[in-house]
Amino acid sequence: MFRPLPILKLIFMLGLLCSAINVYAQSRAGSNLVLGGSWQFLPTERVPVTPQLQPPAKGWQSIKVPGNWYRQGKDISGQAWYQKEFMLDRRQSGRHAQLVFNGVDYKADVWLNGHYLGQHIGYFQVFEFDVSKHLVEGKNTLTVLVDSPLEAPQDWSLHKRLIKGIFSHHDTRPGGAWSERGQEQNTGGIWAPVAIEFSDDAALREFTVTPRKSKGSKLAEQWNIQAIGTVSSDVPHETSVTVEAEITPENFKGKAYKFKQTQKLQPGQNSLAISLPVDKPELWWPAEYGKPNLYRLQLTLKDEAKTSRVLDQQDKVFGIREVHVDDRLQWFINGHRIFLRGTNYIASQWLAEMSPERFKQDLTMMRKANINAIRVHAHVSAPAFYDLCDRMGILLTQDFPLLWGYSDDASFSIEARSQAKDMVQGLNHHPSIISWTMHNEPPWDSPWMAQKYPAYTPDINRKLDELLYADVKQLDDLRVVRKESGIKEHEWMGWYFDSWHSFARPAPNPWSTEFGAQALPGLNSLKRMFSPDELWPDTEEKWKKWEFHNFQRKETFELAHVPQGKNIEEFIHNTQHYQARLIQFAVENYRRQRYAPISAVFQFMFVENWPSINWGVVDYWRQPKAGYEALRIAYQPILPSLEWKQDEYKAGDTPNIGLWAINDTWQGHEHATYTVTLHKDGKQIDQLKLPLEMLPDSGHKLRDYPLAPLQPGQYELKAQIADHNGKLMGSNSYRFEAK
Repeated sequence: MFRPLPILKLIFMLGLLCSAINVYAQSRAGSNLVLGGSWQFLPTERVPVTPQLQPPAKGWQSIKVPGNWYRQGKDISGQAWYQKEFMLDRRQSGRHAQLVFNGVDYKADVWLNGHYLGQHIGYFQVFEFDVSKHLVEGKNTLTVLVDSPLEAPQDWSLHKRLIKGIFSHHDTRPGGAWSERGQEQNTGGIWAPVAIEFSDDAALREFTVTPRKSKGSKLAEQWNIQAIGTVSSDVPHETSVTVEAEITPENFKGKAYKFKQTQKLQPGQNSLAISLPVDKPELWWPAEYGKPNLYRLQLTLKDEAKTSRVLDQQDKVFGIREVHVDDRLQWFINGHRIFLRGTNYIASQWLAEMSPERFKQDLTMMRKANINAIRVHAHVSAPAFYDLCDRMGILLTQDFPLLWGYSDDASFSIEARSQAKDMVQGLNHHPSIISWTMHNEPPWDSPWMAQKYPAYTPDINRKLDELLYADVKQLDDLRVVRKESGIKEHEWMGWYFDSWHSFARPAPNPWSTEFGAQALPGLNSLKRMFSPDELWPDTEEKWKKWEFHNFQRKETFELAHVPQGKNIEEFIHNTQHYQARLIQFAVENYRRQRYAPISAVFQFMFVENWPSINWGVVDYWRQPKAGYEALRIAYQPILPSLEWKQDEYKAGDTPNIGLWAINDTWQGHEHATYTVTLHKDGKQIDQLKLPLEMLPDSGHKLRDYPLAPLQPGQYELKAQIADHNGKLMGSNSYRFEAK
């Protein structure tokens, strides 16, 4: 892949938060020219790209940038021209100018005033071109040929070539994973902002920050903040600049640090390296366990002869923290063990749809559901998402956009390795990210593909994933790196196999990164997807539309045995009840096995990423299903867990319910109280109070609670944990029927 700029050897950091929309567009106020708003747009039949290629003169339409073209009524797959005219005044003439794209899906060829600048491949990366010599005073024309193709028929879907993860192939995208319509509603376009960044004489372009413990500092009171970057010099001879660095607290009150050094610059590209000692820094913590403390590092380049003249200025907001897993795959943050209560997340099928406000809405709902970790499922999300997770103290496990099968030829391997490095380089500044995973369910770990694909062989993508793992492991030694999210940790009992009651068995692995069930959204949301006649699917034609919207008929009726009911209201209730029951049963069983062996669970999926019927506990319009409340209850940091195994009993049965106290916090509670109350048909018939000495980061069984012989009726068992002052810390309930 053509790279218009020299690639700096990556120095990866412990954690850094970027406060702007991308890691480059942080120059001083007034030095950027934002190229958003209305652009000209023209789809085209496939044309070979050469530097001399010219766009057509007629037929142009209007489109907004940033934006995915499908969301603006352009339902195409393939190539499309974009063009933008803009004016440049005298104040910007002659200055260093960098054209920055924050995201184009999937391939971009770029011209400025007829000069071919180069090509970029990959939907999620920031990329840029030095356009200082191509800008003119007055009118300028920027032209981009964007290509977001379909996978070729011979490649679909075991030997794919587009590194787009869930955006090109997934069971929650339009059409689902395995239908002929599974590539519809293309995600192409200039989906993120475009800008020209100006500076004088010298420009700081690549800027990474890596906090590392100082050697010999046992208490980690001494850290070195390593700032590494490149400086572009437009001066035709050797010159010197003053580099000023200032570290200040971003979201708390504390000590600031200032540094200064002289840097000699040669014409062209220059390396910049600064090591900044910081003593006793405030660490970044997940919100549940402390404060997500952040620092801002500002680098300023000044003319050495006239130190008041600022040539360029960049800043980044970063957090200092360390993370690791032990040999039992238990997670530790800043030396303290932590249990991950997570969810899988795909915000939207079209990233331009997601604003910071919409991301914040989702993350706030997650926090209210007691989620402390998110798996970014087989894609790279928009920059605002990572920024918010850093500031809100939410942990992330980040997938590379590889899902199922890909080509094994040499050219694809080169491209995948290049984009994996881009992912780490672009995101490693976020302290919320604690791990990288290179491939979701790769063919070499998915024997189910042998039945689906006649061309399947057991070693597809094995070498590719080994190379990706080795590359990222070498580049980032401060995070957990994994080759795959494999099928052994995708426990789909109660949906693709077995019964949801199978979650009662001992867990075979420390991490369960996928489990769940589908459920219909509420009636109002369904009415936004289907016509009144389609709301009750009773013909094959109607079922096909439901299946295009991701509904899995076989799994719902034949494997999960969810009854359709007599009307749409019953259908909604039955699916939501099933999803909620499975989620709560699974999570509570996992949490009762905390660290023996379970240390991390990730429910699948949090929201629906387009108007669909899938595994989300919150629908596309952000309306919660019953599963959301089930997840909230089961994920309480302090949980009175009830160990039960069935929903129905016969009259005369004497169930025995295990009573558990689970505490994910780092605070113990002496003289707490565990209260259990049994109700029948709405009336209390029994109560049990137990003294509880609850240790920090603990889970244990108090005792069994045997019930008297049951009489026919509806029962509910309620459990509560209160501290020594009577303050409620956690509650739970179990409903069942005796017939």
